[in-house]
Amino acid sequence: MPDVDLVIPCFNTARYIAAALESALAQAPPPARIIVIDDGSTDGSADVIRSQGGPIEYYRQPNGGISAARNAGIARARAPYLAFLDADDVWAPGGLAVRLAHLEARPQSDGVFAALSQFVSPELADRLAGRMRFDPEPSVARFAGTFLVRRASFERVGPFDESLKVGEMIEWLSRAEAAGLRIETIDAVVLQRRIHDANTVRRDGSSPADYLRAIRGALDRKRRAGEGAPG
Repeated sequence: MPDVDLVIPCFNTARYIAAALESALAQAPPPARIIVIDDGSTDGSADVIRSQGGPIEYYRQPNGGISAARNAGIARARAPYLAFLDADDVWAPGGLAVRLAHLEARPQSDGVFAALSQFVSPELADRLAGRMRFDPEPSVARFAGTFLVRRASFERVGPFDESLKVGEMIEWLSRAEAAGLRIETIDAVVLQRRIHDANTVRRDGSSPADYLRAIRGALDRKRRAGEGAPG
């Protein structure tokens, strides 16, 4: 199997990043390199990351948001495939191999999304019980942690929009569609998304506005493409 470089942005996730790294290292095959971008953490995340073994590369930068951290990791990637994982989530066993096999069998495809399941972080289950509403059933999701993409294809589209705190995948996918990328989905569960009291959407008051801006930009891009199509 060809190599995969995994990019993990990290901001104050010392409680969770060890589990994220362990889930990546447990894949068969594991990523060739795990590139962790510490986006200005102040909670001891660096010590947790440095205590882990394996092909982990740690870089620190001033806080710039998840898109800036992902872009910094992508700029350091060299493998033919790129994968992403948020520092508070975990990959499901075998999830990387099934995505990689899918793309290797389909050279005409540029990337693949898969399914995720969600869970309330165990240490918060009692406090958050009844307050958190989410679908516990697995579902296919266009979510960074379920995505595997050929690096050359990603570079054709360009980096994530660093002006967005959330919704960056929606905006990037609209550019990918305009560029003609072929991105598929499979229903294998490859990601377990952790629900906790500091998820980006919960802690960032700009989230709804950024989502709306990303969606509006995607719709505008589709409209312009339609106007330019031959009648």
